[in-house]
Amino acid sequence: LIPRPFGTRQETRDKTRAMALPFKLMVTVRLLQVIWTSTTFLQMIFVVLKNPIKAFRKKTRSIPPACLIDPSLGAHEYVTANGIKFHYVTAGDKTKPLMLFLHGFPEFWFSWRYQLREFCTDYHVVAVDMRGYGDSDKPSGVNQYSIDILKEDIVQLIKVLGSGKCILVAHDWGGVIAWRVAHRHPELIEKFIVLNCPHPKVYTKSLSTGWSQMRKSWYIFMFQTPWLPECILSLRDFGMFKAMYRGKTSGVRNLNNFSDDVLEAFKYTFSQKGALTPTINYHRNVFNIGERTPGPFKPLEVPTLLLWGEEDVFLDISLVDQHHDVCANITIHRIPQCSHWVQQDCPELTNKHMREFLES
Repeated sequence: LIPRPFGTRQETRDKTRAMALPFKLMVTVRLLQVIWTSTTFLQMIFVVLKNPIKAFRKKTRSIPPACLIDPSLGAHEYVTANGIKFHYVTAGDKTKPLMLFLHGFPEFWFSWRYQLREFCTDYHVVAVDMRGYGDSDKPSGVNQYSIDILKEDIVQLIKVLGSGKCILVAHDWGGVIAWRVAHRHPELIEKFIVLNCPHPKVYTKSLSTGWSQMRKSWYIFMFQTPWLPECILSLRDFGMFKAMYRGKTSGVRNLNNFSDDVLEAFKYTFSQKGALTPTINYHRNVFNIGERTPGPFKPLEVPTLLLWGEEDVFLDISLVDQHHDVCANITIHRIPQCSHWVQQDCPELTNKHMREFLES
């Protein structure tokens, strides 16, 4: 008998199934990309036709707002890690344990202003501008923002900025990266605090079992399209930032915690030349899952605190209670009347839950 060149029929079927899953995912992604890109493009055309002058008018922002250089928040410093330069704001005694803050999209170090002030007496607090954000380096190319590169950024930052285990605190996209760091490098983390960012397994399951989270994630599919997301975010003098942070649907519920000066700080940061594309490239790499962890999945052993603003319009509330299956030691607190931007919207409750967890 002549041996089969490609293995047994069963092996061939297994390989076919393994190839079919990515193909189905690719088709679904492209279909949703077309749908949401078309919808967004039509909305953009409507905005432009309604008032073309207002749509493309932008304020020149060459000087940072005073709140960004407030010395009470800490000192602005730079460090090189994983081959690029990172900007960060730091306060507290550097001999104390490191508390590292990772922001989400579209944010930057300033989104942790309430936590920097709260914890600087007990920790060496560091709020970093992630790769591609703020005053950190912005490598060009989508491939520079893969999950494994972003993970390695944080691993090296922990080693450079601290002298042992750290308290890792993360929100939104910072949480996506932090979950990976916690699983791959638990030896670097004393305790893990994650805000409105589900475990990757929980999030992936929600996308495959229903349309609720798929609808809430519409922007991720639109972001796969070149130039359109950047255009949308910059229209009407970066008016999308006002809608996201102070709007009735997705904005903070406690407007006093996100003043006009704070909004201007966000507009200043994201209106700088080349500031938008690197941050959107995180999303353009989201379907590249990176290197898989060898062996079967194991629940995270690092003590974890999950804080969740209940009025998050981007993430389904049903995700919250599924985390006991993926974390061996987790504490969960829901924060009512609080948006996705939990640490900025409800800083008092956020800080209270964080402190209780850290002292337990």
